[in-house]
Amino acid sequence: MLKLAALAALGYGAYRYVQNQRRAPDPRPVPIAGGPLSSDARVQPTPDAPTL
Repeated sequence: MLKLAALAALGYGAYRYVQNQRRAPDPRPVPIAGGPLSSDARVQPTPDAPTL
């Protein structure tokens, strides 16, 4: 029974090690198209309507 507990602890430690190695060291923020809204932004009623 002691061997089984030691083997389980070793397996769990290896699992945690692999998970930490797969994780990206510094995840970059996802770029979002558009950015902040300007003061002269308007909502168009239809997408095909020309902007004024």
